[in-house]
Amino acid sequence: MVQIKRFLQTLPVGQRFYRNIDNQYERDDFVITELKKISGGSLILDAGCGSQRYRRHCSHLDYRAQDFGQYTSDLKKVMGGLPAEQEESYQYGKLDYVGDIWRIKENDEVFDTILCTEVFEHIPHPIETLREFSRLLKKDGKLILTAPSNCLRHMDPYFFYSGFSDRWFEKFLTDNGFRIGQITPVGDYYSWLMVEMVRTAASHSVFAKLALAPAFLYLYNKRKTKTSVDTLCMGYHVVAQKI
Repeated sequence: MVQIKRFLQTLPVGQRFYRNIDNQYERDDFVITELKKISGGSLILDAGCGSQRYRRHCSHLDYRAQDFGQYTSDLKKVMGGLPAEQEESYQYGKLDYVGDIWRIKENDEVFDTILCTEVFEHIPHPIETLREFSRLLKKDGKLILTAPSNCLRHMDPYFFYSGFSDRWFEKFLTDNGFRIGQITPVGDYYSWLMVEMVRTAASHSVFAKLALAPAFLYLYNKRKTKTSVDTLCMGYHVVAQKI
């Protein structure tokens, strides 16, 4: 299956298909674009960095990594989850700061940029974390953040929230000394349903695949609207500036 997926991803049709069912592609585009905008030599903190997916895109920056470093594998499985051998292969990169993300041992106003991707659902104290980011950033420093608006249980037992709304970011970023540059939704109600159909089909019988195929094709061709986005989306890409 892995070989088939890789082959399909080399084809234009396959690329379009996987981009529509995996918001990681859109997230990568967003993060890499924002990282390219940062002036060379700037000090960046990758907060909750995990495997440091974006480190190679920070070669022009002074990169520092933070994580609590305790996750190894999921304790609980979800429908359509990864096989155990893939989950247990999780590896951290080299860490400069080890400990809680809401109390990082560093002086005030040190960093030019903080990057934090798909971490907030795993933090028991997300508001305190925003406050900590504000403390660590220099005046006019940039926060690049992504988070789900809804998601399935993952990285358990370090799973505390199923998602955050745009209203949450609007309130708590402003309350903690940030000016919002953008809050961009990813996906919508139709694409969310489509992704869950793919997950269900992948983890069930051939009968389930055949039964869900017509509904999947219907949703695959639905156009995104403001209502479908406001109803439910997959997550948000956020850029904010320390005031």
